[in-house]
Amino acid sequence: MCFSATASFSASAAIGFVGIATLAKTKNKKAWMLMAVPLLFAIQQFAEGLIWLSLKNHWPYTLPLTDIYLFFALLLWPIYIPLAARMLETNKVRQLIISIFCLGGAVVGIILYAAFLQKPEAAQIINQCLFYPNLAPYPTLFGYLYILFTVGVGAISSKTIIKLFSVLLLIFSLIAWYFYAINFTSVWCFFAAIISGVLYFYPKK
Repeated sequence: MCFSATASFSASAAIGFVGIATLAKTKNKKAWMLMAVPLLFAIQQFAEGLIWLSLKNHWPYTLPLTDIYLFFALLLWPIYIPLAARMLETNKVRQLIISIFCLGGAVVGIILYAAFLQKPEAAQIINQCLFYPNLAPYPTLFGYLYILFTVGVGAISSKTIIKLFSVLLLIFSLIAWYFYAINFTSVWCFFAAIISGVLYFYPKK
């Protein structure tokens, strides 16, 4: 979690176990991309645990670990989640709309991650949480676009599990923003990692 290495590693282990179990029971190859989400979040949370250790022990690895973490947070998720929804969609009109979300998510993700790469800054501890720099132009606008393309795809998808996942993401996005605005990236990704456990309940077929 945002508050300690122990919390991050614990979340990584728990959601990693769920991720492996989710993939193991999934027979539909088109669902594998979505079902891999918990396992990918487990990797991201493990990276955050290492960031905590690096900061606490003054190791020289904080910046490269921040780079790994933000690869997931800024670049991967706004591209990956719409693509996973697109893989499962069978309605042609919804497929087209979700494809637009995929394109929008790719543009937003690339801009956000490129902004970090142009002026990389290591994570810091602020308010007992990890703070990651937001160096994008018009950060508020890009924050809204990020949520739109990453979470909003659930409003388009015809799959109940994606709708549920997206609604929970939106709720906890608002909670993270209200209580931890300055630490939003860390807190939101922690919540999203835990919420991804609901994907285990995707029908086994």
